[in-house]
Amino acid sequence: MAKVALYTLGCKVNQYETERIADDFRSKGFEVVGFSDRADVYVINSCTVTRTADGKSRHAARFAARRSPGAVIVLTGCYAETAPEQVSGIAEVSLVIGNREKDSLVRSVVDRLGLSPYHTGRDVGSPDTLRANTRNRTRALLKIQDGCDQFCAYCVVPFARTIMWSKPSDQVLAEAGELARSGYKEIVLTGVRLGRYEDERLRLRDLIDRLTQFPGIQRVRLSSLELTDMPSGLLELMVANPKVCRHLHIPLQSGDDGVLKRMKRPYTAGQFKSFVEQARSLAPEIAVTTDVMVGFVGETDTEFESSYKFAESLRFARMHVFRYSPRPRTAASELPDDVSAREKARRSARMIDLGDTCAQEFAQAMVGKIVKVLVEGKELGTSLRSGLTDNYVRVVFEADARLVGEIVKVHVDRTQTGTAYGHVVWQNQMPGGLPGREEDRDGERVLVLQDCAARNRLADRI
Repeated sequence: MAKVALYTLGCKVNQYETERIADDFRSKGFEVVGFSDRADVYVINSCTVTRTADGKSRHAARFAARRSPGAVIVLTGCYAETAPEQVSGIAEVSLVIGNREKDSLVRSVVDRLGLSPYHTGRDVGSPDTLRANTRNRTRALLKIQDGCDQFCAYCVVPFARTIMWSKPSDQVLAEAGELARSGYKEIVLTGVRLGRYEDERLRLRDLIDRLTQFPGIQRVRLSSLELTDMPSGLLELMVANPKVCRHLHIPLQSGDDGVLKRMKRPYTAGQFKSFVEQARSLAPEIAVTTDVMVGFVGETDTEFESSYKFAESLRFARMHVFRYSPRPRTAASELPDDVSAREKARRSARMIDLGDTCAQEFAQAMVGKIVKVLVEGKELGTSLRSGLTDNYVRVVFEADARLVGEIVKVHVDRTQTGTAYGHVVWQNQMPGGLPGREEDRDGERVLVLQDCAARNRLADRI
């Protein structure tokens, strides 16, 4: 049986598309293996937001060639879309396939391997069915939109994903139904401009509401929304419908109005702050996370301090900080990159430290509370499990393996570096006949899993 390995860089849209490609390979009888394993085919789904991302794609191609000499190495994604000639010049790469040709990627590979007629001889199901049944995950990505026409001064994405497109709502609902029937508890909606989703039948707010009505779906999460694309009524829906995750990722990029204007971002820092304050007033425990860029063209010390103080005032639940990197064809690339690499590194370190402090504060507010957590896999190097709350805090706790994929109640005992640690409690009955005992929690008798008896030794085991 032919083996294929896949590697993904970048956003959740890329992650979703890699999963679709993997399932398409499975439907043709390929075995999907880890990227560090020997394989007949390696697929690198690239990102090109920064020069670092480009470099990681090239490194992955070299690694694959060393691991399995003679393997077919495919480089696809945004790097392949925006710089096909440069990617074609990478000696290790066998095929270059842009975003617009991703649907034909598997057919191209099968052709290259000579497995005519586009088949390895073993049908194992359709890609849609495989996607729902073969991934060992508790949360499922569901891409509903693609493309961007914003053309911010620093961003190459509109050149990589040129066509604005929304998946018809009946297709979204059909895919979500398959995922629900396969046992997924959380669906994460993703798109390049998710808030620009359009369909004659359902707008984004109503689509989200419909998705929560599928039996078995306990959560619907949104991946990222631009401030100017925020759907009308979304905040109210989060408050009214407990299945809609209280989490908004809204890219800020800078908290200084002068920098925002040069970036060609269509809002001011004041408008951003007003929306965050509105969101928190309606849903006090909502997590607002963000992206912040440092070292953009012409960013002075004063402008950086302005951006830093703005982010400090908003106390984001999490911050993704990255350094400006000139990208070909963008407006900013025609200007001198006048902030030194050393200064970018200094500013990045300060902003990251701030983000870590704010993340710890947000998690710390949960200590002593009982939160709902979707149980995932083991924490690396421990016997503990972890999962996310609906407002995007990772919680670590002891739990029986049979609870993976279930939403459980966890009492938060302590936090460290933005992660919460606690123990599972059951206020009605123990699921699946698991052993437990009664304990008093905040004046209420609850059942506690016996497997959690060692929670007081938690710090020694991580």
